[in-house]
Amino acid sequence: MAEEFREAILRLYPTEVRLPAWARPLSIKASLPTLTLTDLDVKLVNEAFTLKGLMRSPYRPDLKPVLDPSEIVEDIRAIAPVDGTEVVEWMQLAAAEYTVMQARIAEYNALGSQLVGGSNDAYIPGLVVEDVMMESVSGAVVSSRGYVTVYTPAGNYTCPNLGKSTGIFSNHLSWASIVWTRVVQFLANLLKWKSLASTPIKQTVGFFMDGAGHVAPNFFVMQTSRPMVRARTKLVFESNNEQTVTLNFRDPTNYKNVLLTKSFKIPAGTSTVLFTITAIPYIPPLVTEIQPQDNVQTKLNEFVVGKVV
Repeated sequence: MAEEFREAILRLYPTEVRLPAWARPLSIKASLPTLTLTDLDVKLVNEAFTLKGLMRSPYRPDLKPVLDPSEIVEDIRAIAPVDGTEVVEWMQLAAAEYTVMQARIAEYNALGSQLVGGSNDAYIPGLVVEDVMMESVSGAVVSSRGYVTVYTPAGNYTCPNLGKSTGIFSNHLSWASIVWTRVVQFLANLLKWKSLASTPIKQTVGFFMDGAGHVAPNFFVMQTSRPMVRARTKLVFESNNEQTVTLNFRDPTNYKNVLLTKSFKIPAGTSTVLFTITAIPYIPPLVTEIQPQDNVQTKLNEFVVGKVV
């Protein structure tokens, strides 16, 4: 099945980055080695954590907006209780995860970008998201072997049992997690970024958390409004707990190339993160991977480059 799937997806589309008209390929290539990040500053703005700005899921708009699927599992159980035949336990958790995932997808896609995803038993009926497929094997195989393979047109990667993994290739970005494993079935999640959102971002985007607390990264194109050698950058995070956030700045022409990595701690509540980015002849558009910490609810409320007030 895997071989047939890979043959079928060879013609599908990679993760797209839309570059501004002024960003020329030769100038981008020249600027990447000169990239520097300085003057990082984290400041607590408000100690309160709220769910303000999160969207309701288009899958279940009747349910409250949440970041943690465990907070709506009981609601799902009330809507569709286990009956031992048509509805079983894993379906309720999958429904909660899918509900939360679709809300996060809606928030990201409201930025003019495209993110797709799914949550299901990856053995039967299987888990396929566009051109990404999780290996269809039994839960017993996953447990004994310790991983499954995720197939993509750009290459394959593995996701550990009851863990998570990010698929990063030169032109492809996706993410997988496994939440629950039994003898026959196992519950898993897949996300694929089709087209990346670009700065400035001034509306809330939540980071997807699965039912086991695995938090997916998000990817944005950090770009200035015009060619600049030096620019102040501002991110506003909201977190329900103290945590460490990691930024990976990646080559927009080859996502595998990490140009800079920066990790910093943010407290519970709303925090502003400021830093200065510099490059010659100008700051190139950068694929920015933002990875919050697992088991922490996280929102990005703002991401702007240039004049910061």
